[in-house]
Amino acid sequence: MEKLPTIMTDFLYKQGVIEEEEMEICKYGIQISLANLFNFCIAFGIGLIFQALVEIGIFYIVFVSLRFFCGGYHADSYGKCFSLFAVTCIGYLAMLGIFAAFGKNIDILLAAALTILGICILKKAPIEHSNRPFSEGEKRRFRKRSIQLYLLWSVIGIILCVLRAERLSAGLTSVFIIISVYMIVGRRSEYEEEIA
Repeated sequence: MEKLPTIMTDFLYKQGVIEEEEMEICKYGIQISLANLFNFCIAFGIGLIFQALVEIGIFYIVFVSLRFFCGGYHADSYGKCFSLFAVTCIGYLAMLGIFAAFGKNIDILLAAALTILGICILKKAPIEHSNRPFSEGEKRRFRKRSIQLYLLWSVIGIILCVLRAERLSAGLTSVFIIISVYMIVGRRSEYEEEIA
């Protein structure tokens, strides 16, 4: 994860595609893109192994969209990050299986998960990563997007409950709980301290 972005950035510089002062930002962008691609492959692989591609697809879309703007716990190395993400995917599928057994009562659990996630977002979002501090404008923008995405996924969750799509509702409930845990475990952000 360190060598390949450096090689790619050096190649782009030598080809005249980027300037010397753009090399560090380009390297960081390539590194993040590769990490996201690797996480997608992990999720897809776990979905294949457990024959749960639709469920893992829902997890990936909701998790990535909310986590990008909310922030939360981050591992201190790519190896730990990838391992934790794999464990999170498997944990999600296990939770989904347990929550799907709630059947028609999943709406109660979904309401509880939405409440916890809503509180986490209002109190903590966005949680910065030490490698990527936010400007004041970014903090406001990320907080606003966190709330907007929370509302979007909440409405979708409620619609799924009304339609009695219990397995999909259980999937959303599971991912909401996981994101809440990541936010609770994540370090306090300066933004949180400012509004406290």
